[in-house]
Amino acid sequence: TDEVRARLVGIAITHTVGEGCYIPLTHGQPAPMGGQKTLFDLVDTPPAAEPVQLDLPTVQAELAPILQDPAITKYMHNAKFDMTVLERHGLPIAPPIFDTMIASWLGNNAEGARHGLKDLVKEKLHIQMTEISELIGKGKKQGTMDRVSIEKVTPYAAADVDMTLRLVEHVKKPLEEVPALMEIFQKLELPLIFVLKDMELAGIRLDVDVLKQMSAQLQGRLAELEQEIHHQAGVSFNLNSTQQLSDVLFGRLGLPTAGLKKTKSGHYSTAAGVLESLRGQHPIIELMLEHRTVAKLLNTYVDALPSLVNPETGRIHTNYNQIGISTGRLSSSNPNLQNIPIRTEQGREIRRAFVAEAGHRLISADYSQVELRILAHIAQDEGLLNAFANDEDIHASTAAAVLGIPIEQVDKYQRRIAKTVNFGLIYGQTAYGLARSTGMSREEARAFIETYFEKYPGIRRYIEETKKKALEQGYVETLLGRRRDFSGLGQLSGPRRNAAEREAINMPIQGTAADIMKLAMINLHRRLREEGYHSRILLQVHDELVLEAPEAEVHPVAALTREVMANAYRLRVPLKVDVEIGQNWLDMEKFSL
Repeated sequence: TDEVRARLVGIAITHTVGEGCYIPLTHGQPAPMGGQKTLFDLVDTPPAAEPVQLDLPTVQAELAPILQDPAITKYMHNAKFDMTVLERHGLPIAPPIFDTMIASWLGNNAEGARHGLKDLVKEKLHIQMTEISELIGKGKKQGTMDRVSIEKVTPYAAADVDMTLRLVEHVKKPLEEVPALMEIFQKLELPLIFVLKDMELAGIRLDVDVLKQMSAQLQGRLAELEQEIHHQAGVSFNLNSTQQLSDVLFGRLGLPTAGLKKTKSGHYSTAAGVLESLRGQHPIIELMLEHRTVAKLLNTYVDALPSLVNPETGRIHTNYNQIGISTGRLSSSNPNLQNIPIRTEQGREIRRAFVAEAGHRLISADYSQVELRILAHIAQDEGLLNAFANDEDIHASTAAAVLGIPIEQVDKYQRRIAKTVNFGLIYGQTAYGLARSTGMSREEARAFIETYFEKYPGIRRYIEETKKKALEQGYVETLLGRRRDFSGLGQLSGPRRNAAEREAINMPIQGTAADIMKLAMINLHRRLREEGYHSRILLQVHDELVLEAPEAEVHPVAALTREVMANAYRLRVPLKVDVEIGQNWLDMEKFSL
């Protein structure tokens, strides 16, 4: 459910295990104009009269003092949802809070672990809770909670709060056994909920006209590509049909099929990976790959984003998920900002549609090469530490060290190879992978990696030690002590073992970057409030924060953002932050003090 649009039907509370209380508010009341319509709203007959309900002002007067009391801990499961909905209805919650969902995830992020309330209650308390679908149905017949009788909702809602309270001790235990995890829970994840709630409520303005223009351009490009593909194939066919495309590529054009898998229908696969492996074999391949990229851009973003605009606020309100990724990074949905392609010119254009409110500007602050800086710190590699300390171009510096030439002589191609290696090795890239992505021979790639490890011995040491830790301890951890479970590593072999080892090597680096970003968000959110600014954090994507600032605040807030992010955590090398300012998220100018 979308917490920025959800309507409050009732509130369940408890303060004692084994009890639960339900306060009904809007059962049987039609949604206000502009609210979400249900089938029931179209039926003339009013629902049966309900028992007496309380009006919102009465409930606000009674509950607000409790929810605002700093001496009372508020226990919730998925607190961000509850807090967002309640705040929109005049019931903001003040700390301290405790989120059983976040606690469960932090204490156990093993693959396949489930953190939903009903799953946890079944696993920890051996109680089977009523599914929500038993109340509101599912699929096309799904209704809304305001249409379910108070008698039916009361035991369901009361059980929710009772079970949440019962879970507390169970999910707290693993955190108490590892003090660093309890510290992350209390100092990082719980305070972050308040930041994410405010970001989701703020949303960001979308310029739909920009997307309309893009849509027309991309549709034109798709038509051109389709024409050219048919010309290259010498026949018209349906580009979206695996069967027809397979017949054209491997039958009509006779492209090589060695090592290719067949689909269930007996045709060779035409998945993206297959097309990638055929690059250079025929002009049609590049055209097909571009066609797919453009079509995805159009369907997933350009034509889909306008439908996500909230009619009441005129803004897009992304949903942030705190528990999706085991490294601790945030993910987002509706829209998934992390997936907006920024490597291509066309993909970057989408950012132009994200704009500042009138009289405001957007500020983008991006950690520069944060994962490499963390790697230098954790691996304690002298070469890498010195390069960052001297503020050298890290990729040019790597190329110079590996090739044994002065840094001034490094050309663009050599720098690109070094960049691929710098970022690739964190993710366990092999000589084969390097050769494929740079066009080198496999021998050249192997030699480059070998020399790289000779020049930066700390990195090889880090990789070997991390693999050993994952195997012997059954987990690896970030600088702050966030853990990721690898207890099953010893049972794996072959490609699956290699993939798990790559994840283990990457986790302390990517996870520490996530921890540092979360610290920065919490500190910046606090400083903006304490110092009386009206600027707000709107988005967090990868290593970047996007804020919206009134014109008068732009420069001081840009400077504050850089200062807070650069000092979020002390590493052996400086954290560098690139700050830009603009009317939209694409056309921005560098901000320098």
